[in-house]
Amino acid sequence: MAKKEKKTRKKGKRVRKGRKHESIKTNKYYEIKGESLKRNREFCPRCGPGLWLSKHKERLYCGKCGYTSIGGKAKPPEESKPEQPAEEGKENEGEKEEKAEEEAHKEEGKKD
Repeated sequence: MAKKEKKTRKKGKRVRKGRKHESIKTNKYYEIKGESLKRNREFCPRCGPGLWLSKHKERLYCGKCGYTSIGGKAKPPEESKPEQPAEEGKENEGEKEEKAEEEAHKEEGKKD
């Protein structure tokens, strides 16, 4: 006895859902007025110039590093500022007291 062949049904062409991806149009990033050039978007403060921040409804976003700025404009990341050494003429009261105590101990040691 011969085996029966399975009947295969052909499916129709798939209908794509959603919107089709648009290519990046860099000419929208700039605005030329006379001889001046204005950038419509901002650069990422972490990554530096060359990487644009994408604009969304209420935020700016960097696709490379993940930097997000909620609100209008991007702010540069805060850097820790090194402490400046105190100037000689402007010392704190605590430092003055410590120096006075050290001098008193030195004088006591010389007397003995």
